[in-house]
Amino acid sequence: MGGGPTISYTPPPPDDSFAKYLQYVKDKDAIIDKRADDEREDAKAAAKARKDAGEAAYGGLKQTTKEQLAQGLISYESAANQLRDYAAKYDLTPPETDINELTQEYTAALPGKRATGIKASYEELLGRQATPEELSKAQERFGQGYYGSMEDFKSSLTKSSEYQDKFNQSYLDNYYDTQFGKQTLTAEGKKTGKRAFKFDSSLLPQYGGDLQARTKVTTPDFGKEFVGTPAELEAQQQNIRDTRQYLYSAGLTNLQGEIDKETQKLKNEGTEKVAKISAAGSLYSNLVAGFWS
Repeated sequence: MGGGPTISYTPPPPDDSFAKYLQYVKDKDAIIDKRADDEREDAKAAAKARKDAGEAAYGGLKQTTKEQLAQGLISYESAANQLRDYAAKYDLTPPETDINELTQEYTAALPGKRATGIKASYEELLGRQATPEELSKAQERFGQGYYGSMEDFKSSLTKSSEYQDKFNQSYLDNYYDTQFGKQTLTAEGKKTGKRAFKFDSSLLPQYGGDLQARTKVTTPDFGKEFVGTPAELEAQQQNIRDTRQYLYSAGLTNLQGEIDKETQKLKNEGTEKVAKISAAGSLYSNLVAGFWS
């Protein structure tokens, strides 16, 4: 038997590209996951390091806060908020135990601090010591919440009648103190609203010769001291200025009058001499004319 041609078939190699793609994706995901895990670990380590650093520094902050509160550099509210804010910033346990300790220490020291502040306020603002009754009343009002801070208490002192009587009440009073001097006081030490103006009359120009008789004007005697309100003092000073101006003007006017009189006298004498010379000339001319005629 004759046979036909033999056909051999070689199948193509298997296509593993999809399997390779799947492996690539798997490897990539593994790398991403590993990177994410590393980043989480790094973040966790950084957070732990940050928290550890915060815990390590908290003791110093707590001590500093207590000292600032004791010295009056910060208020109790600021001190408590300072500890709470620090704990929140570093993810620490809320420091309520430390704040309670702070509260107890602050409360125990508060009456003494307030007493010191009250005494100092009386000395600084009123220039005297606080009486026991004033100290007790101020402490009571602090305890009742009427005064929230030492600044509130100082403000109340500046509104008192004692402070108002002792010190000036306005910018205008300060100006008048500079312009005219301090106010005069009554026997009880109350301010009168008046000030004393001292004046040396020898500084005024004086009449010379018969100037006073000629002008028929007598200048006032200003004395050595004038006491009055600022308006009265200003009027008195204006009177002095007007008097000084009058005396100088009167003197200059008198001097000008004397000059004018002397000038006119010289003019008159000159005119007389010119007239005499002219008359003599005419006489001589007539004589000469008669001689030659």
